[in-house]
Amino acid sequence: MTDYKERIYGPEWRAYSDPNVPEYFNPTTVVLDRHAAGARAGHTALIVDDGGYSYAEVLRHVCRAANGLASLGIEPQTRLLMFATDSVEFIATWLGAIRAGVVPVVVSDAYKAPNLLYFLNDTACRSLYIDAEQLDKLREIADSIPWTLKHVIVRGDPAAAPETGDRNTLSFEEMTEGQPDSFPPVPLHHNDVTYMFYSGGTTGTAKGITHLAHDFYICPSRHGPFLEYTEDDIVHATSKKYFTHGIWPGVLIPFFYGATSVISRPPPTPENLVRVIEATRPTKLVTVPTVIKNLLVYSEQAETKPDLSSLGVVTSASEKMPPEVFERFHALFGLEILDSIGSSEITYEWIANRQKEFRRGSLGKPVFGFQAKLMDDDGVEVTEPGVDGEVWIKSVTTCFFYWRKLEKTQQTFIGEWMRTGDTLQFDEDGFFWFSGRSDDVFKVKGLWVSPIEVEGAITEHEAVLEAAVIAVEDRDGLTKPKAFVVLRPGVQPDQAIADALRENVRRIGGYKVPDEWEFVTALPRTTLMKIDRRTLREMEREKNAGG
Repeated sequence: MTDYKERIYGPEWRAYSDPNVPEYFNPTTVVLDRHAAGARAGHTALIVDDGGYSYAEVLRHVCRAANGLASLGIEPQTRLLMFATDSVEFIATWLGAIRAGVVPVVVSDAYKAPNLLYFLNDTACRSLYIDAEQLDKLREIADSIPWTLKHVIVRGDPAAAPETGDRNTLSFEEMTEGQPDSFPPVPLHHNDVTYMFYSGGTTGTAKGITHLAHDFYICPSRHGPFLEYTEDDIVHATSKKYFTHGIWPGVLIPFFYGATSVISRPPPTPENLVRVIEATRPTKLVTVPTVIKNLLVYSEQAETKPDLSSLGVVTSASEKMPPEVFERFHALFGLEILDSIGSSEITYEWIANRQKEFRRGSLGKPVFGFQAKLMDDDGVEVTEPGVDGEVWIKSVTTCFFYWRKLEKTQQTFIGEWMRTGDTLQFDEDGFFWFSGRSDDVFKVKGLWVSPIEVEGAITEHEAVLEAAVIAVEDRDGLTKPKAFVVLRPGVQPDQAIADALRENVRRIGGYKVPDEWEFVTALPRTTLMKIDRRTLREMEREKNAGG
């Protein structure tokens, strides 16, 4: 009998070993200096909409930002909160902070004013980098801004910033104007907290995710050979760079290999994505299901099919896609979507498909350096194919700890392993398949229901763009499924569609058929662009309480 681990870990995975990481170094030298000082100095490192920057130019921007932060008296190991979106200034500030030993903490600018106040308090940051477009949110909480905040750096006109007494408010241009083009990188210990993300907060309060300097060697060394990054690549990640799924595959890994990163400030609408692809000709596209679904609808309705011929690799993550999306994308563009799963806590993807080894619809196999195991409800490791279990991941790139969240840290990180909350199973050939989130599944008539499975059955219908399923209680207090369905543009709901959707679900189990159906124009999403079932559950509770 074949050991189940032999199904999962192939020869290349077993042959891989992480690089030796220096005890002290500065991460910016790993991704920039070695190229800017060598033959790649004039090679385009970064394309930002209509502007291009060589490795030498990006390094100069980073050094001016580092000098600007130092000139304000922002000290190493203090935290810089970044509440902004993609731009050359954003990249320069993120990397400039690290070069100066300051810890950048990035959060989505889609958060509301109360969330911004929470992040200011939770990080106890001394400095804030913010886009001028977000200043209204800062004004809204002006009377509650904590005393710890001393500097506000605005990309754009800072005139709309609230009056702050002795707090220093200035524009990014004012901070960097006249600053030297070089900055001696501050040496960091490889185990120093170097940068932070925040979790999406879909299952509770957003948690600060602390990461170490060694990631800058280890992550590119793992993902580069796995997904075949080369210096000739041009890479565009549609996720914004305040996400691990944006900054790592879209900027840092390409920089590590001397390749070209493409970022875009506008949101990734189909129109903008097509413009970016046709203008910059990327070889790799890193994206999420929502963007792919919207691109398909746009392309199928367009008079001229978008030119995606430059792409050799398309990867996706964030949430499960229906099989028909893979099929339609391949039929239209001749490209396979390489699905995957990852998390901010573990630094980018840990199970993924790749060019050499993929199975359509699956999540793939463990990325080099990452170990995965499935644990059942009794805490016993799953060793047989086709059996669900919560996936635990072992990796030195895992979050050091949740910032100021001791109890959650202890619940999540079990020795060398991290509990992900994702339920998976592996097949006979060692490919992993997504079953759902442990906090989303529910019981109907004593039997487990996975929203992901029901949503997949619903979205098989050609009229459906996407769907979300949650548990609701009927008048008798019994749990029943409810479906929220978004139809394709131009399609109107009718009884025939409703009956067909019920029949699709009935084929996977009569008890899984939703008792309630609601056709909506859009589904709520988290800041990570995932379907937000938590918000749907809250909306239902509020509606029932009011009714």
